[in-house]
Amino acid sequence: MVIGGFLFVWSVRDITAEWPQVFVGLLSVFSTAMGFGLLIMPLDDIAESE
Repeated sequence: MVIGGFLFVWSVRDITAEWPQVFVGLLSVFSTAMGFGLLIMPLDDIAESE
């Protein structure tokens, strides 16, 4: 999620060309979503699965 936030700020503030800004923005959304998904993913204990 931190990488997604950094990429979003970088794409909005520093990139002036249109297509690189779009691609970095989409990458920031993807990495933020992956970070959030990993954060809320339930973890199964080994004892419960047996």
